[in-house]
Amino acid sequence: MEEDWGKSVEDEAWKYGEGELWEVGGEIEERRRRDYARQVGVVAELWSRTPGAKDDRRAMVTDLMRRWKLTRGQGRELLRHAELFRSRQIREAAGAGVLSRLHLNVIGKTLDEAPEVDRDKVEAVLLENAVEFDGARLKTIGLRILQLLDQDGKAPDDRELARPERELSVETRRDGSVVIRGRIDAEAGAGLEALLSPLAKPTSGRDSRTLVERQGDALVEIIGMAAASEDLPVEGGERPHLALTMSMAEFEQRKATARIEGGGVLNVHSVRRIGCDSKVMRVILGARSEVLDVGRARRTIPGPIRKALIQRDKGCAFPGCDRRPRQCHGHHAVHWADGGVTALDNLVLLCGEHHRVVHHGNWGVRIEDNVPVFDDLLAEAG
Repeated sequence: MEEDWGKSVEDEAWKYGEGELWEVGGEIEERRRRDYARQVGVVAELWSRTPGAKDDRRAMVTDLMRRWKLTRGQGRELLRHAELFRSRQIREAAGAGVLSRLHLNVIGKTLDEAPEVDRDKVEAVLLENAVEFDGARLKTIGLRILQLLDQDGKAPDDRELARPERELSVETRRDGSVVIRGRIDAEAGAGLEALLSPLAKPTSGRDSRTLVERQGDALVEIIGMAAASEDLPVEGGERPHLALTMSMAEFEQRKATARIEGGGVLNVHSVRRIGCDSKVMRVILGARSEVLDVGRARRTIPGPIRKALIQRDKGCAFPGCDRRPRQCHGHHAVHWADGGVTALDNLVLLCGEHHRVVHHGNWGVRIEDNVPVFDDLLAEAG
């Protein structure tokens, strides 16, 4: 019957109703789990015929890779699951198609961390919940069980407290984007979450960014706030900054790219956005690119004008956004490179997200009667 179902659904799926298709899909998933349990059972039997030493483990994984064309990770996973099959209850639940691979991974990890005297009880609770919940939810349940069993947590090691395990890898790609990978300790992680949480909230009901995207934008905001701090260390006589170099003609004509100090390039459209509210230094070069004159660095929006801008807009002026002034940039409605003046009637406060939207999206902004007015250019064009 099962073979008939599979063949008919493959060849003539259009004949079946939605309910029937869901039913056959569920049957296929259950069958897949039962088949995997049989495979684990075979490994469990093979493993039981060895002394179970470290060398035996390595040899078993190697044989699984060679004979069944598995990766090393798949071989190790099979062997870990085979060891769980020493429990009759786990073996029977897996054979009945209740347990997925993720279920088995969660059960194994939770039992490894549970106190030995409580393992039978923990196993029973996990199996009971596996009937109802998927592997991800079971993982949460397993963590909660471990917390209840040891509410004080692992006793801290003085060496861990003195030098927490932290690592960060920063890789710059060919297009200039940066890939960040790392790990920090629980205390620092809690601090990072506290910083990210308020900055990663949706800016309005129309904010279509995913949580991951909002957290990425929040991290960039944190970097910007840190760069503006007076407490940052000095290197080479200057505080950390982003230095971009390009000719004024290219900047005004929106051509070419800017060179980033230390390597890499940035497109001119991003440079113009950054230039809305930043420090600008004039450098005059000779025919051979030698520096002939260096002007004094100046802010595109001086302090007194920014204070007046904050007083007027109170925060991000984009409709529905509640970002506070310290999270905002000053934006020139008409860019200063295009002749726009750095005055209150040509400026508006925008958070990082909406500054990008106005520069690179379909929105325009103008000041009317000392009030920012936003125009949906795409809607107007339609």
